[in-house]
Amino acid sequence: MRSLLTVTMLTCGLGLLISISAHSQSRATALDTLEMRYQQCLTSNHNMYNCALNYYKQLDSLLYNTLQYIYSHIDTNKQYQLQTDQGAWEARKEEYFKKIDERVEKLHKSTLAGLNDDMISTDNKAAFLKDRLSLLFKDFTI
Repeated sequence: MRSLLTVTMLTCGLGLLISISAHSQSRATALDTLEMRYQQCLTSNHNMYNCALNYYKQLDSLLYNTLQYIYSHIDTNKQYQLQTDQGAWEARKEEYFKKIDERVEKLHKSTLAGLNDDMISTDNKAAFLKDRLSLLFKDFTI
């Protein structure tokens, strides 16, 4: 009876790992698709700021959903570790975004096309989110 329970638990655990791994792969595919669409939008040379803004919003949403998924599929110790790591990342993000915003504010005073500055700023912010997503996919394929 005990060995049957162990085999059942291992089988269920393996199924969960396969499910989570497949889910992580689909999120990585989603990330690749977002990147491809963003590059296509940029090459159209029409309203590049909106391209960057939409890309940023989509990455932000994917990051949020990915974190929610990971939290719901890892044990309490790993949740605590991820929560701590995510808090540190959020602090770095706030500091980085603040520097970018300050730089753009200074550039607005010296450039005529301030929207281009906003596009570059948003692109840099999106890249920061993309790096975090890539790291989460690597570290939490579980």
